Amino acid sequence: EEPLQRYTVDRAAFGPVAPVALADEVTAEIAAALAGAQHPLVVTSYLGRDPAAVPELVELCELLAIRVLESMAYHVNFPADHELHAGFQYHTVAQNPVLAQADVILAIDSDVPWIGSVNRPSAGAAIYCVDVDPLKPSMNMWHVPARRFAAASARVAVGQIVRFVRDHNLADPAVVRARRAAAAHVHQQEQAERAGREHPRDDGAITAEYLTACVRRLLEDEDALVLTEVVTNSKIVAEHLRPNRPGSVIHHGGAALGWAGGAAVGAKLAAPGQTVVSLVGDGCYLFGVPSSAQWVARRYGVPALTVIYDNRGWAAPKFSTLQVHPDGAAAAAGDFGTSFEPEVDLPGVARAAGAYGVTVSEPGELPQALKDALAIVRGGRSAVISVHLPAV
Repeated sequence: EEPLQRYTVDRAAFGPVAPVALADEVTAEIAAALAGAQHPLVVTSYLGRDPAAVPELVELCELLAIRVLESMAYHVNFPADHELHAGFQYHTVAQNPVLAQADVILAIDSDVPWIGSVNRPSAGAAIYCVDVDPLKPSMNMWHVPARRFAAASARVAVGQIVRFVRDHNLADPAVVRARRAAAAHVHQQEQAERAGREHPRDDGAITAEYLTACVRRLLEDEDALVLTEVVTNSKIVAEHLRPNRPGSVIHHGGAALGWAGGAAVGAKLAAPGQTVVSLVGDGCYLFGVPSSAQWVARRYGVPALTVIYDNRGWAAPKFSTLQVHPDGAAAAAGDFGTSFEPEVDLPGVARAAGAYGVTVSEPGELPQALKDALAIVRGGRSAVISVHLPAV
């Protein structure tokens, strides 16, 4: 109850920390290594948290025809439709051939560039790690056998490497053309293969690939900010959402689930002119206390569209159990204790808080249901659409 005097804060005294640059000799070493490589590769997870870093990376990769692999991507780090995009890896349990082929790797802004027990570079690959915190001292058991670690801003560091390559004419035009043509051929094949999976199953079940493709088409002309918390469907969503615009996607972080409900409120408050869309698993949706999240969105007038990838279960523990105990008791019994049956009316929880909600099971109804839900959001009311996928 003590009275307080009003005070103001001088924002000039709380400016951001200035970005750190690479030392000149480190810039030269990395630039020369990338330019002299046969199969150079960039691996990144969150370079795109600074959207201005993305065009810098595009310029570097086009200059030397370097492919980009996004590992546990939290942002749009490189345009997914670009011919030099080498794909995504999430929850990897097999060797990535692009990573295995690389002879020089720039791992930039990545906590988990790969998981060495199941997926690693070749023994002779020259690895360079650039990050604001390259040694990750708070992460137990973390180590990448890099030739050089450097603490630097990704945007500044990549720009330095680009200028060094240009100033010293390190790019061999013939090598760059051949490497880019080969990458374009592979990329076209991969895109065609993915497009071939964007349809319902033969038994009429909606697949995560088809659902994500429907969302992508829905948002083609929309200024949307997409929040993703789909866990075991992360790779599918990244591949079929095909994000290209820096800053247009934020993937959940941290060690717990239930982020998207509150994150959508904060995102809409921060970017009121954008359409906020959350893609969530049914477990993540429930962990986010949707009754509260939807009510808060209504209270503060910050509508968002939530699309639930509803497989009526918690797939992540089942996945993890099978990786550790493929022949264990749970696998033998076919019972992992992860079912959400009997099913909760997930959109009904949102309706109780004032939002629009509907469940979709028929693939033919999905595109129109998404359009209707988006129209509701444009009108100022949150909408939740739960889409039945094959049960886990």
